[in-house]
Amino acid sequence: MQVEVLLLMQAEPTRAFGSTDLVQALRVEPAWAAAQLSDLCGRGILAEAGPGSYRYAPRAAEVADAVTGLARAYADRRVTVIGLIYAKPSEPLRSFADAFRLRRDRGRDDG
Repeated sequence: MQVEVLLLMQAEPTRAFGSTDLVQALRVEPAWAAAQLSDLCGRGILAEAGPGSYRYAPRAAEVADAVTGLARAYADRRVTVIGLIYAKPSEPLRSFADAFRLRRDRGRDDG
């Protein structure tokens, strides 16, 4: 649902959204909607537009680019994106990260 909030607001960057708008658009609880708006604002993705209302305004261009990419991916492959959100980190990812750990050569005599 957080992705839905983000993409809803990204689609209309000049519109100010309050928790009531999210309740109506996404059928979520008012307290949850207010918490999401506050959280996204704190992360620098939204800006306050008035008391209790926010608009999409990322502080960093990299964030805006990432959200644009997410919007494209979500439109084209919604099920895949949702699956990745809920997926646990895989063992191949851990193996890849471990490949970069420095290890002492086994056959080398340090003595």
